[in-house]
Amino acid sequence: MTIDDEEAAGAATLMDTLPDRHRTVLRLRLAHRLPAVEVARILGTNVEAVLLLQHAALNLLRRQLAAGAVVDGDNPANGRY
Repeated sequence: MTIDDEEAAGAATLMDTLPDRHRTVLRLRLAHRLPAVEVARILGTNVEAVLLLQHAALNLLRRQLAAGAVVDGDNPANGRY
């Protein structure tokens, strides 16, 4: 399975709706594939906080998708569901 440009843009748009700290944790953990301990060091926090932020961020994204957020480049923050 591949992600086309439109899906990638939609995913990036959804990520942009997250609070800064949540978005940062997801990008470091998922895009950069850094271990939680390294993300904690970068952010000046502990591993537990990183894992909680990651969990919360993924739950926020899941809720947006379940609510019908569009991932085709439309910005769900603009109220387009």
